[in-house]
Amino acid sequence: MTNEEKFTAIVERLKAKGWLENPQMISVMVIINYLDKLEELGMVSSAFNMSQKGKNIAAVCEEFDWKPSDEDIIRFCDEMVEDVDKVGFTFIVKQYRDDREKILDDIDRFKRGD
Repeated sequence: MTNEEKFTAIVERLKAKGWLENPQMISVMVIINYLDKLEELGMVSSAFNMSQKGKNIAAVCEEFDWKPSDEDIIRFCDEMVEDVDKVGFTFIVKQYRDDREKILDDIDRFKRGD
């Protein structure tokens, strides 16, 4: 599926036609979901927390394998993260997007002290 097809399918599945008009909105929800999960693991401190509705939206996005683009991640971090933290947040969000299994394993090993 192309990103356009994924976006259309996500909007249809969420019955969000008319209010979810921009793929970047989906990317923001997915990024916040990443940060929420990383915060639960104690790896970041985020000013954002997903409501249950937001978690449901993120779950649908995951079903369709929606991945925020590098540009989406950079835009989010530029607008929402303090300058001193931008590089780190951008890096960890991209790592989580690109290789979730590896970063979760790295976090687990770090917590164990391996």
